[in-house]
Amino acid sequence: MDRIGSLPDEVLSHILSSLTTKEAAITSILSKRWRNLFTLVPYLDIDDSVFLNPEEGKRERDGILQSFMDFVDKVLASQGDTPIKKFSLKCKTGIDTDRVNQWICNVLQRGATSLELVLDFPREDDDDLDSDYMYFLPNELFVSTKLVELSLRSEFGVDWWRGGSSNTLLPMLKTLCFESKWILLCNDLQMFLAAFPVLEEFHMADIEWPQSDQSVLSVSLMKLTIYAGGFEDFRNPKRISFDTPKLVYLEYSDFVAADYPKVNLPNLAEAVLILKVTEHQIDLIREPDDEDDVSLRLGNVWKLISGLRNVNKLFISAETLEVLSLCCESMPVFNNLKSLHIISDADLGWQAMPALLRNSPHLETLILKGLLHHVTDKCGDACDCISREDKGRSLSSCPVKKLQIRGFKGTVREKGMIRHFLESFPCLDEMEVYADQSDNDPTNVEVNRIYKIVAYKVHAEDVSTETVLQSKTMSQTQMEEISSQFTPRNNRNKYDFVYILHGSPPPPTPQDMSEDYLKEQLDAAETKLAELNEEYKERQRVHDAMFDGIVEQYPMIASALKARQAATDSEASNDQEKKRDVEALLEIMGDLYPDFASALKAMRGTALERGEPSRDQGEMAELDQPTSTAVAADLLPRDGD
Repeated sequence: MDRIGSLPDEVLSHILSSLTTKEAAITSILSKRWRNLFTLVPYLDIDDSVFLNPEEGKRERDGILQSFMDFVDKVLASQGDTPIKKFSLKCKTGIDTDRVNQWICNVLQRGATSLELVLDFPREDDDDLDSDYMYFLPNELFVSTKLVELSLRSEFGVDWWRGGSSNTLLPMLKTLCFESKWILLCNDLQMFLAAFPVLEEFHMADIEWPQSDQSVLSVSLMKLTIYAGGFEDFRNPKRISFDTPKLVYLEYSDFVAADYPKVNLPNLAEAVLILKVTEHQIDLIREPDDEDDVSLRLGNVWKLISGLRNVNKLFISAETLEVLSLCCESMPVFNNLKSLHIISDADLGWQAMPALLRNSPHLETLILKGLLHHVTDKCGDACDCISREDKGRSLSSCPVKKLQIRGFKGTVREKGMIRHFLESFPCLDEMEVYADQSDNDPTNVEVNRIYKIVAYKVHAEDVSTETVLQSKTMSQTQMEEISSQFTPRNNRNKYDFVYILHGSPPPPTPQDMSEDYLKEQLDAAETKLAELNEEYKERQRVHDAMFDGIVEQYPMIASALKARQAATDSEASNDQEKKRDVEALLEIMGDLYPDFASALKAMRGTALERGEPSRDQGEMAELDQPTSTAVAADLLPRDGD
């Protein structure tokens, strides 16, 4: 019986929706039952690379692209007016763009709510070229009343409908994603966003602003991602504003604008900030020139930073940290900030780090990707690169509880900074240091073996610190030598260090070592011990019964055993007496009955092969006594033998 084929059409169409359209169409050859099932699938995934693979060079064959287009036409025709939920289309050069637009219009007319288009059609830059040679999205796309999700990607660029935003209205669209080397929108981003009244998520990558003044204005937007390359004629745009009162997530990468007139982000919870500057601008940041217009313009970045003051999670790039040195005095207080992630670069500075840490009064987690940075006399007291009287002042006021360091290379400077952190952060309970996995320096063997180092704070003053290894591939001495280079020299902070090497299991966390956890482990161990004790007692009862049965059945053995007991000191404990009796019994039986002696010798040899202690060395008590006694009972001659 075909159990799958007997399922309802709705269930089978749901199963087929997880396949590409080509794979779903192939199932039509299975039987009559499957012939038209794929036409009921509400999700279409059409990819010309899937159709043309796996044969290399298949795309260049005569008629192959025509065959692909005919296939898509037949699939859409076979579905008729069946409603569709999602349509994914991936095409490269060589496909008739008019037919592509017909396919898009077909699914829009059938009520598609999700549209994913990956259309790598080259755009010619020749202004004299007839527009017929350039691909434009169909007009119907920009007035759909059903579309909820729209994703556009192209290797050659996304050209929004030339009519501009005045002819665009997508009243149901909630998610819009552009990914391309360039994106051509209308001249005004504010006007563009107005065409999407309920838009919640907007992703735009690799854009050059068409105008130097831009404003992101939306009352519905909740998640915004922008990766821009500045203004098309200049690197730095003039003015960028953000007026998105419902926004909770912002990921923004761009050259620093001359001004940020309005930054209204009252509900922002998480931000990723990647501000870009040129090398010349970095020089001006470090050595400001009051007469230089560029250095004056960069100073307005404080307005953008101030707009982020309500976040509880903040990611900052190395260039952003350098730029923030321009607004140390105007740095806002991040009252809600709990988690701070900072990327470091050996060529970029930490001048803003002290102000950033001082103005984060509720910071709990600090993650640093790299410790090495450009050293200047303005590095501040957050690092120990330059000797200073107020060393560590900004750290001593920071309440961070967990510190995570990634990209550890094992340099002396890094170890000194780690020690500085452990000495200066008063509330630090745990530190994790992850070794740089990309460092293949053959001379740095120790660090290459390390996966991560974990430091747990020791709160009890009478508890001595220790170094724990999770692998045998490195000696305790080697680990302690590394630890000594960043162990705090003051007596205020003490830490246990755990080294986890590659291929080692993780150590127990402090939570696992809590009093409740230890009590649970102790109770489990006591329960197991009680079970083993009962099992031992039962085995002992069986052994005693068999022992007594042998002695009672064979008077000769009983006499010999009694004589040995009389000749032995009786001050031994009850358990010792039992062990001695067993030894005596086995020796007597071995002397009286050669067959038993041979069997006992063979059993001892088997035990030695398994790696168990030798019974010939006086460890007879470790022998499985019930088994030995049972063997004796089987081998001893019966009455009348």
